[in-house]
Amino acid sequence: MKGIKAALFTLFISQVAAAEIDVSLANGTEKEELKRDQIFRLIEQYDLKKWWFTDKIIIDESARSPFSHPVLTLKASMPNNDHAGLSQLLHEQIHWFEGARKEEVDNTVAELRKIYSSVPVGFPDGGRSEFSTYLHLAVCLMELDSLTQILGKEKAEEVIATNGKYFYKWIYKTVLQDQAQIREILKNNRLYI
Repeated sequence: MKGIKAALFTLFISQVAAAEIDVSLANGTEKEELKRDQIFRLIEQYDLKKWWFTDKIIIDESARSPFSHPVLTLKASMPNNDHAGLSQLLHEQIHWFEGARKEEVDNTVAELRKIYSSVPVGFPDGGRSEFSTYLHLAVCLMELDSLTQILGKEKAEEVIATNGKYFYKWIYKTVLQDQAQIREILKNNRLYI
């Protein structure tokens, strides 16, 4: 399949709410194929339906970083590190959950601002904006909790701590340090999976 500009693969997955998953390869490269295989492997291995909010995924080796909208797009990185791949996939799916809950997000961010009056903006510590940093406190807490339910607490915290060595450093550190407090804020604002 090398050389194909775009390949569309559809897979019927009963674990993910019996949904059709469309995974497109932006460039049809071998790395993108390996990442696609990883996604299917993760879906087959774990019950992800609780955290599944969009069935359309693009894998793009040339993407600077993964992003959730308008179409969930993953980099072709780490196709052999399933825990990192699972973390990346869940993180972007959680953005879809939050994207449908503007009022809950706004209330959560307002409450987080009271606790964290000054947050970092920009790589490697924060999000693209102040709002994005606050939003990512919520996303990354739910990423941690989803990984905990799937992999167990110790492995989930290890994955999150590893992520925090490379990006969202302040966010991941804060999530690990203040997880109970952040979780309570999310639950109180009906922004928790």
